[in-house]
Amino acid sequence: MKKNFDNAIELFTLTEEELAKINKYSLTELTEKDIFAFNVILCDNEIDRDFECFDRDALEKLAELFVGKTGILNHEMKAENQVARIYSAEVETEDTHSRLKARAYMLRSEKNSSLIDEICAGIKKEVSVNVAVSEIVCSVCGEDVKHSHCEHIKGKDCYHILKNPTDAYEWSFVAVPAQKNAGTVKSFAEKEDLEKYVQIAEKYKNFLRQEIVKLTAVVSPELSVKSVENICKSLDVDGLEQLRRDCLEAESKHFTPQLVKSKEENSNNNFLI
Repeated sequence: MKKNFDNAIELFTLTEEELAKINKYSLTELTEKDIFAFNVILCDNEIDRDFECFDRDALEKLAELFVGKTGILNHEMKAENQVARIYSAEVETEDTHSRLKARAYMLRSEKNSSLIDEICAGIKKEVSVNVAVSEIVCSVCGEDVKHSHCEHIKGKDCYHILKNPTDAYEWSFVAVPAQKNAGTVKSFAEKEDLEKYVQIAEKYKNFLRQEIVKLTAVVSPELSVKSVENICKSLDVDGLEQLRRDCLEAESKHFTPQLVKSKEENSNNNFLI
């Protein structure tokens, strides 16, 4: 869903107040000429590709937690992947939609010149956040599924609400973020690209379903094909992968290798005179 917010990078003129915020993180005094600053949308309260969303209170808390946090590449927590840092953040709200907007900076250096060009060109635009929350609540029954269990299936019956953030570790430039609208530019992934990812995901799920049907015919022949197919329809990719692993393990135990010698055959007693 496209949001009614202006998500474009703003190459704004830094004020003295903003420079002062940035220089809190610098060991040497930086000037406007030293810095490339930009807006970045970290996350919002819409349901994402993992069928999860933050509530507004969580966004407010994350606005506090993300100030000072580093921006890296692909969630690879290496020092050489640190490319930017957030120096301020706030929650913007329009009607029922809220989003966490931050201002970040990086050095205008030879090392960063290519990355700055890619950001300005809209090539590096999607971002993803790495955070910890203390509550994950079912949207239907309100059960905290992080500490207990509910009967609803995420993505089919409900979605999960992420509440009470306890830490914000980092944010990253990524190829495909879980939050569809997180990024540095107004133009999100094209509809054709999203449809391609959906088609790839569906093909993979169909492959897993077919594999499970074949395996259960061997390890649980009492189950009808229709019953197995109905079970598979209720599972997401993680569930299908786990069920396939269980079936493969059951299959390995189902058959006894024909060439294994018996204990008696392997005994040295066979050679006694």
